[in-house]
Amino acid sequence: MKIQTLFLNTILILIPFSFSTLVSAQEEGKNLYEEACAACHSISDNSNITLSQRLKERAPTLFYAGNKFNPDWLENWLVNPKRLRPGGHFFLDNVIVTEDGDAIDESKLTEHIAVNAVQAKQLTEYLMAQTPKSDLIALESVTLGKANRALGEKDFHKFKGCGSCHQSEDGYGGVSAPELYSSMNRLQPAFISSYIRYPEKWDPKTLMPNRHLNESSIEKLLNYLNLITEQPE
Repeated sequence: MKIQTLFLNTILILIPFSFSTLVSAQEEGKNLYEEACAACHSISDNSNITLSQRLKERAPTLFYAGNKFNPDWLENWLVNPKRLRPGGHFFLDNVIVTEDGDAIDESKLTEHIAVNAVQAKQLTEYLMAQTPKSDLIALESVTLGKANRALGEKDFHKFKGCGSCHQSEDGYGGVSAPELYSSMNRLQPAFISSYIRYPEKWDPKTLMPNRHLNESSIEKLLNYLNLITEQPE
């Protein structure tokens, strides 16, 4: 009996300790966000954002970061960030006309700041607590399956036109949107599915078109994204 009582007391002590540690990390992450991130990334409700405000954004919103990112990827990326949008946040700001046609002026692209491992963990704790659109995530049920690379690539680039904005491998595809060859490491599958289905519900002024794809089409895209993430060429 004494042993059971001691065990229960230990649990009761550890639970509040763990919770307070988590809250503390989130508070530290919030302070870091306000100091280092808020100048470029918004974290407020974007439901009533205007197109003018959208075009003036310097970086993607973090309003629903906790619905969007895989926490392990986010924590690692904050320590060693790599460009996800080949053309920058809004590519038209970075386009130059050359003899060979329009191109991205690499000199205009800025590098994302890096933080140390402790700061990355604190920021991740804070950002992953931002889950205002969990109702949309709850509508998704994703089970990943196999994909044929050749057919998936044709579907991605030719039939659905995703490749006009997104890259399916480094240097292959558009430059105006985030690359998708690491998407399954970076993003929660349910978020990808929901964003394809309801882009305007996530961001009312998104440049991502709603192609009103059916369940089978979304499933094929997800399976292809999973393939190119797990087995890049």
